[in-house]
Amino acid sequence: MPGGPAGAGLVGPYAITDQIRSISAEWVADKGLPEMGFTLGGLEELTGDGVRCLLAVDGDRTVHGITSWLPVYADGEVVGWTLDFMRRRTHGFRGSMEFLIASAARQLQAEGARFLSLSGAPLARLDRGERPRAVQRLLDLTGQVMEPIYGFRSLFAFKSKFQPEYRPMFMAYPDSAALPRIANAVSRAYLTHLNARQGLRLATKMIIRARGRAARTAELDSPKGW
Repeated sequence: MPGGPAGAGLVGPYAITDQIRSISAEWVADKGLPEMGFTLGGLEELTGDGVRCLLAVDGDRTVHGITSWLPVYADGEVVGWTLDFMRRRTHGFRGSMEFLIASAARQLQAEGARFLSLSGAPLARLDRGERPRAVQRLLDLTGQVMEPIYGFRSLFAFKSKFQPEYRPMFMAYPDSAALPRIANAVSRAYLTHLNARQGLRLATKMIIRARGRAARTAELDSPKGW
C-alpha cells in the first residue's frame, strides 16, 4: 500500500480529504464524545504551519489510515518531528498505523531528522517499579476509569511496541491546594468543546466504570466459605 507526505493540512484531492474527514467523524461518533485537544491533535491541527501528513492509500484510492507530524524547531530549523494525529478506518488495513509510523521514521531519518517523537499518552505511564505517591495513585485511578472511554493506556501500549526511549513529563505546582484548579484547567484544555449532554454522558460512563471496579474489588476481598 503506497503512502507519502500529503503536504500541509488538508490541501489535496477532495476524494482523499473527504475520506480523512469521514474517518475522523466515524472515530468521534463511535465514542459519542468530542475529540480531545491540548496534547492530542484533531482535524483542525492538520492545517497548522509545517504540519506533514502521511496516508495509507490502496490501489483503489481508499484511505486506510492517516498520521500527522508536527515539526520541532531548534534555532529556527526543523530538527525533529512529533506524532500528533492518528486515525484508522474501522474496517481497513489493520496494520496501517504501524505501517505509517515505520514509514515516517525511515523517511524522516533519510531527510536528516535528529529524532522522531511518538508524543505522550495522557494518564498512562511506564511502571518503573517505584511506589507511587498519593497524587500519582489518583492519576492512575483516573486513567483506569477513563480507559474504556478514551483508551489512553491502550495508546501507550501501542506506542510501546516501537521500543521508544521514554521521557516522563512532569508538572510543577506550588502546593496541593492548587491541584483542584489545575485539574479543572487541564480538563477544559483537553475537552474544550464538551457540551452539557456530552459531559453527562462522560460522567455516567465514569461512574459506571468506577462502580464496576469497586464491585470487583469487593468480590475479591470478601471472605470465601467452605
